[in-house]
Amino acid sequence: SYDIPVSLTIEPPDSVGQPKTSATPTPAKRMRAIQSVKGYVLPDPEIPNRLTVWFTGGKLSPARLASDGDGGETDDEDQSDYNHQTAAARKAGDLNDDYGDFENWKAMFAKGKWRKTLGERARAMAAKLLLGADVPNKMEEDGHMEYVLHRPVGGHGKVYVDVLYLDEDILIMRGHHGTIYAMARSGVSQRFRAIHGNRQSNSDGHSCID
Repeated sequence: SYDIPVSLTIEPPDSVGQPKTSATPTPAKRMRAIQSVKGYVLPDPEIPNRLTVWFTGGKLSPARLASDGDGGETDDEDQSDYNHQTAAARKAGDLNDDYGDFENWKAMFAKGKWRKTLGERARAMAAKLLLGADVPNKMEEDGHMEYVLHRPVGGHGKVYVDVLYLDEDILIMRGHHGTIYAMARSGVSQRFRAIHGNRQSNSDGHSCID
C-alpha cells in the first residue's frame, strides 16, 4: 500500500483575507484535520529501485482531541497518534481555544451545507465518468468524508518514487517531481537522541555509546 496521511489546519476565510462563499463549508474556528491519500505501488519493470504509484482514493477526517468528550480515540492509527500529540500540546499550553472541536466540525460539514456550484457539479461528474470516482455527498457519523477512484490515477513513467536508501529503520525516497521523502520506524528518533545524548555526556571528549 502507499497511504499518505497529512495533518493540516482548515482556516476561517476571514483569517486569510478571503470572503465566505455560500457553496463552500467554512469553519467559524480553525479546525485541525487529517487528510489521507490512498494508493498502492508496484516495481517498475525497467528501472531498478523505482516504485510506480497508483492512487485509489482519499479521506478527510477531523483530528479529534481527548477533550472532545469521547476519549478522542479512533480506528485510524495515524489519526490516533496525531490525537495524542495534539492533546499533549493542548495540555502543555501550546494549543489554545482558537481551535474548534468535533461539534464545530459537524456544524461545518452538516448535510445542509453541501451546496455545489454548477462548475463543482460539472467537475464531480467528469471525475465520475473519467476516473470512476465515488464522491461523498454527506459526512459520516464519525466526521470523515471519503472518495474512491475505481480507475486509479498513476502508472509506469507517470507517478513514481525512487528508493535512494533503505535499511531496517530508515527509508529515503525521491518522487517524480523531485521531492525527497525521509521516513523512520517508530522509536528510531528516540534512540538517536539517546545515543547522541550519551556521546555528548562523555567527559573525556571521546565519542562512546554506553
